[in-house]
Amino acid sequence: MSVEEMEFTGYLVSIRPRTRRGLVEYELKLISFGGEPFVAYTMHPPSFITPAIQVRVKVILSRQLGAPRWVIDDMSIISGPEFIEVTPAVIEEVARGVYPIVSGRIGERAFSVPVDEELLLKIPPQLPSAAYCVFMKKGPELRLIEIMSEKEYQLFRKALKLVSEIEREVADVEEAIRGYLVEAEAPITT
Repeated sequence: MSVEEMEFTGYLVSIRPRTRRGLVEYELKLISFGGEPFVAYTMHPPSFITPAIQVRVKVILSRQLGAPRWVIDDMSIISGPEFIEVTPAVIEEVARGVYPIVSGRIGERAFSVPVDEELLLKIPPQLPSAAYCVFMKKGPELRLIEIMSEKEYQLFRKALKLVSEIEREVADVEEAIRGYLVEAEAPITT
C-alpha cells in the first residue's frame, strides 16, 4: 500500500457527528490493540458499529480542504486479542505526578489506572463524577483509554441509532425502486 492509504485494526471507542461544509460527517476515534489512538472520518458509517467493537478500517489520506486527515474507505468487524466494553464508573480522584493516575469505582470494585494527559481534559473538575469509561488490558496493566460524559455517551448511542435508521430507509427506498422497475418492465397485456 502507498503512504496515501493504510489499514488500521483496533477498537472503535467513540463516534461524534459533526458538520463540514454543510454536510454531516462522523469522526471516529479508534484505539489500536497496542493502545495507540487514531482518528478517521466518514460520511456513511456502517450500521453494525457499536461502542468498543473490534474493527479493521482501510483509510485514505485526504488533502482536500485544509489539514490532511484520514477518511474511511472500508470498515469490517474482526475478532481481536481482547474484548473491551464501555463501563459506567465513578471517577473519584486524579493524582498528577510523573504519570497521571485516575482512581474510582466500577460498581463495588475500585480501580486506579494511569491515563494520558489528553484524557485528563475530559474529567470534570468537580469530583466524584459519573462517567462512561473504556478500559483496555495491555499485558498485566489495565489502561483507561476513553472517558465519556453521560451526554457524550448518549450522543454516541443516538448517532449509532441514526446511522441504523438511515441505512434501513435507504434499503427500503432501493427496494421500492426495484419493485417499480420490475413492474415497469412487465409486458402490458390488453
